[in-house]
Amino acid sequence: MEFPKIDIITLVENLAYQQGTMGEHGLSFVVRTGGKQILFDTGQSDLLVHNAKKLNVDLSAIDAVVISHGHYDHTGGLPAFFVLNDYAPVWLKPKAFDEKMSKSTGTPRFIGLDPEVANRYSNRFKLVSEVVEIAPGLKIVPKIGNYFGFEQSSQSMMVKQGEELVADLFEDELFMVFDHPAGLVVFAGCAHRGICNICRSAIELTGMQKIKLVLGGTHLKGASKGRITKTV
Repeated sequence: MEFPKIDIITLVENLAYQQGTMGEHGLSFVVRTGGKQILFDTGQSDLLVHNAKKLNVDLSAIDAVVISHGHYDHTGGLPAFFVLNDYAPVWLKPKAFDEKMSKSTGTPRFIGLDPEVANRYSNRFKLVSEVVEIAPGLKIVPKIGNYFGFEQSSQSMMVKQGEELVADLFEDELFMVFDHPAGLVVFAGCAHRGICNICRSAIELTGMQKIKLVLGGTHLKGASKGRITKTV
C-alpha cells in the first residue's frame, strides 16, 4: 500500500542554512501534498520571495495560504505574496485582525496584521471556525483545547479592546495537522496556546496517538525548567 506523501520546504525562519538564503524573525513553510501547495505563514517581510527563488519555489502556483495567528512575523509577507499570486485564498480566524500589542520592551507597540493590508486585500481572506481539509489528509484546525495547566501565554502579549489593553488569549491561533498512517505531522505557528495543547488537540481530532513530527514555533524562550521538563 502506498501512503500519501508530504513535502515541506522552509522558506523563512530565524536561521538560514542553504547557500544564498537569508533568515529573519518569522516563519513560513510550503507544504506539498495531494497535488496541492499550501503556504503556512509568510514571515515578516518580502524575504519569502527572495528565499523562494533560491529554493525554486513558484509562489504564483501556491493554491492557498494558512495564517497561524495575527502577528506581523507571520503575516508581514502577505503584500509581497499578493503581488505574485492573485487567486490563492488566505485562511485565518476572525480574531487574527485584532489590534495586537506587545509590552516586551516596556512601551506597548503594535505587532499585529497590518490593517492597511487587511482592508486592501479583504476579498482574499477566508475565515475559518471549523476544521477544513485544505488538501488530502491536511487539515486546518482552529480549536485548541486547554489540556495542560502549565502552559501559559506570555504576559507581555496584549490585545487592544477599545482604549484598554488586555491579556491576549490567542483565540486567533490555529494549527495544521497531516494525518498519516506513520504518525501525525503537526504545524504550529508560535504555539502561544501551548505546544502540548496543540499536539493533544491533534490527537483528539484524528484519534491517532503517534506524532511523527512537530514543526514550527514553541514559544518556550525564558520558560522555567519545570515547564520545559513537563513539555518534554
